[in-house]
Amino acid sequence: MTDPSASPLAELESAVLHSRSDRAAAATVDAIRAKVPLTDVVRTTARAFASHYDGAWGVAPRSLVALSSALNLLPAMQPRFHALPVLQAVSFVAAEKKTNAPTKPAAVVSGEITHLGRSFLFAVRDGNRAEAESIFLGMLAEGKERKMAGDMMFRAALEDMGEGGRKLMVAVKSWQLARSLGFKEVRLVLRPAVQYLVSGPRDRAAFETILAALGKEWVDLDVLATGGRPLDEGARTKVRGIAAAPNPSSCIAATLALLRDGYAAVSIAEGLAVEAARRVVAANGYDLDSARGVMFTHAARFVLSFSRTSERLYALFLAALRVRSPEPSPFAASTSGTSGEGEELCHLAGEFDARKTMEAVARTRAYLARGHSPSRLLDVLANYACRDAAVANGGINLIFAETCVAEFLASRAPEIPMALAKMIAASPKDQGAYNGWAPHLPE
Repeated sequence: MTDPSASPLAELESAVLHSRSDRAAAATVDAIRAKVPLTDVVRTTARAFASHYDGAWGVAPRSLVALSSALNLLPAMQPRFHALPVLQAVSFVAAEKKTNAPTKPAAVVSGEITHLGRSFLFAVRDGNRAEAESIFLGMLAEGKERKMAGDMMFRAALEDMGEGGRKLMVAVKSWQLARSLGFKEVRLVLRPAVQYLVSGPRDRAAFETILAALGKEWVDLDVLATGGRPLDEGARTKVRGIAAAPNPSSCIAATLALLRDGYAAVSIAEGLAVEAARRVVAANGYDLDSARGVMFTHAARFVLSFSRTSERLYALFLAALRVRSPEPSPFAASTSGTSGEGEELCHLAGEFDARKTMEAVARTRAYLARGHSPSRLLDVLANYACRDAAVANGGINLIFAETCVAEFLASRAPEIPMALAKMIAASPKDQGAYNGWAPHLPE
């Protein structure tokens, strides 16, 4: 029970700081009953986490990713269930490791933003965490999105594929979270992402491979980064070849060839997301590595859309390398027809509850093939992704649901919701928290 004498947000902040998931969820329910906007719930939770994150740990601030995904997922869900992803994210954040005392404020370096951006990259490459965060925080302005700061943060993340590219996902979702919160307290919200860029596991091999390949080709990134047309059927076949390329060099060369043929980088990234989703469907069980491949292509596509620098093309090449793996076997399972859209979705829900993985994937494919409403399908998928405890699955279901919704809306490729259905049905079943919250959700 929460303290009736405390405001819901004050109780929430206390629960997060003391790592009490149950209390944090109860305070969130109280806040919802009191008509507190969900963005204020997320803001309070993000502030509590960010102020007690120790950048020296080198541990990814996954809490910020979960909070960002919770807000991003809301448009796909019925309003009465909007509290569900937020409750899962808050519970997950409360369970994450935090310092006992607030971390010391960083010094903030002021100056001309272009110079600060270059200095920030040098500091990240040198592994100087204190200098990097001081410079980056100086690039930010309270309540204002300064895109050059985002460009520099994403560029730093693209140079380092530590933990399979997690740094780019953390950077992108942290930026999206700051945007959702109106860039208020932006230095606090983004500081953990910057610290992780410097202190997290490092791996520049993929980036160095790209530089070497492009250097041999005398590539003009400025020319290739502008314009371009959407993928046609022939180009989609070539993207499939990129994803199954036998080695990194041929993967990069084939991606470069598509760009030179006049296809837009963001459209190629959409195609790579589809290939990543196919690998999720073909993988055995609850395969996190293949799911993170989809997440990386999603983050890369955001960078390609967000940035106006030619260096954004590195995101595309890295996405191609991240997805590259043997061609998956075709999905062959089928499902019996039903009489209508609502019945199809009821069957899909039953397959999730019964953890019938391949049946859920087949049902999702058949539903879309029959021309039923994609928005209703996304609502059901998002809802069920948010029923299993984020604390138990590491926040993956919530984050993956938001990723797949965004990628499906971009490409309309059925493989993407099929991948989400696969991960929901294959995930550890733990709906105890949801069952406790359900009676308290708004009608």
